[in-house]
Formats: sequence, C-alpha cells, structure tokens
Amino acid sequence: MVGLRAWATRRRSSVLLVLDVLGGASWVALGLSLALVWGSFVGFVTRSEEADRPGGAAMGTAPPSNRFSYPEEIERERRHLFDVPVVHTNPRALGLVADAPPRRFRVEIPGARAASGPGESQAVASAGTQIGVKLHCSGTGVRCTPLSSERQSVLSRKDVAVWLWEVRAERAGAFSVALTMTSYLRDTDTVLVERPPLIWTVDAAAPPAADDDWLSWARDVWRQITMAITGLGGLAVSLSAIAAVIAMVIRRRLPAGEPDDDAGPAAPAPEAGRRPRPRPVRRVQRVRSRLHRTSRGARARQSSGSSTGAISS
Repeated sequence: MVGLRAWATRRRSSVLLVLDVLGGASWVALGLSLALVWGSFVGFVTRSEEADRPGGAAMGTAPPSNRFSYPEEIERERRHLFDVPVVHTNPRALGLVADAPPRRFRVEIPGARAASGPGESQAVASAGTQIGVKLHCSGTGVRCTPLSSERQSVLSRKDVAVWLWEVRAERAGAFSVALTMTSYLRDTDTVLVERPPLIWTVDAAAPPAADDDWLSWARDVWRQITMAITGLGGLAVSLSAIAAVIAMVIRRRLPAGEPDDDAGPAAPAPEAGRRPRPRPVRRVQRVRSRLHRTSRGARARQSSGSSTGAISS
C-alpha cells in the first residue's frame, strides 16, 4: 500500500513537471510573437514617414530595401540592364556653315526598327531604366540647343526614344562635339552605367564669298532694271484705276439736267405755237446745168445754119 502511494506521488510530480515545461514554452512563444508583431509595426511606420518626407525619394538616394543593402541593390540593378543600339547623326555630315540656318542633330533608340541611314552612325547604350543623353559643344561661336527631354525611359528592347538638338555655328573654324549616354537608377540621380563619351572634331565652313566679276554685275543691273519696270507698270495700273474711280464718282455727282461739255452747244428750243420754217434749198447747180444746156443748143443751131448757107451758095 505504501509502495502504491509512493508510485502515485512520483507520477503526479512528473506530470506537473511536464505541464510546467509546456506552460513556459507557450509563454516564450507568445512573447516572441508579440515581439515580431511590434517590430513589423515599427518598421512600417518608419518607412511611411521616410516616404512622406519631402524630397525623400527624389534627392538622388536609392529607396530603402528590406532585403538588399545599397551596394547590393546597385549591383542587382546593373545586372538587369541590357545593351540596345543607338543611331545618331554623324556631326561631320552636318555640313555646318557660319551664319547659316541651324542643323538638326538626332539621337534615336530605334527599338525593333531598321538600322541607320546615310549620314548616321551607331553606338550602344545600356537600357532597362532611364537613359540620359547629353550633347556638349565646345568652341567659339557654336551653340547646341536641346529640343527634347534629357532623360527618357527605355525599359524593353522594343521601346523607342528620340533626342533632338539644333547645332549652329556663328563663326568659321573647328570645334568639338561630345555625346554622353548615362543610365540612372530608376528616377534618381544615381548613375548605374555611363559609357565613355563619343567625341568628334567638326569644321564649320566660311560663308561663300560674293562674286565680283562683270557677269554678276550685269546680272544685278538687269535684276534692278526689271524690278524698276515692274514697279512702274504696277504704279501705272494703280494710277489708272484711281483715275477711273475718280471719274466715276464725279459723273455720279453731276446733276441730271447739266449739259456735258463734250456734246457741244445745244440747239434752241422752238417757240410754243409756231412751227419751225424750213430752210430754202439753193438751186444753183440746177440753174448752171440749164444754162450749160442752153449754150450748147445755141452753138449747135449756129453751126447747122452756117453749113446750110454754104450749101445754098
């Protein structure tokens, strides 16, 4: 009986020991769970405050990462880049002339389109992120004016991006042109890859000299004469049109009963109640014709009488 009680006591002690161990483990697990939840909450609040801070993600620093450090993230982004062809204008094919209209310099990532054409060259850029392209012109009297955004996103091999500049030479001589292509980390100022710049030396020609021979002089004189004749003809046409308009206005302003100067003096109006007398017709010609016929008859009769007397004798 005593042995049975001792065995029961030992059994109860072992069960209580096991329960104590399990209870402690549960409390430890509960504490660890609470610690993890609190750490996650604090990390979330910290990230939110940094993201809401003005200029937090746009000041040139990489956004924080939970899994990678800053060098690891830079290396990881570089591994994701890929090479794409770049087609650009050959600066030596621009044909720059001093004091001439500017020429267009074009840089294009054509994507899946055709390759370069005449007057163009090819290069290679690292894509998969934002790409910045700059054209630097150094020299006296040369200007490179950008016409497009400096940075554009090229995220796949099929993306197309175009950069444009206007290049103008104000003086004749040699100057240098440098083309730089840079790949950035997302939309930050952190540089992932920047290839060596492409540099050219370009000569701007002087404007063509004026031709002073007699042929050009004669051509200029003839041009001036034709311009003068054309101007006089236009002036004459304008004056005639103005004179016609003035005459039309004057005729419209004349009263209806006023006689015209070109029509001559008007005939006097006949008096009322009397008929106009017809003018006598002169018959001078008829009288002369009758006298002429009478003289001819007298001559005929005289000649006939003389001839009869001669016969009778």
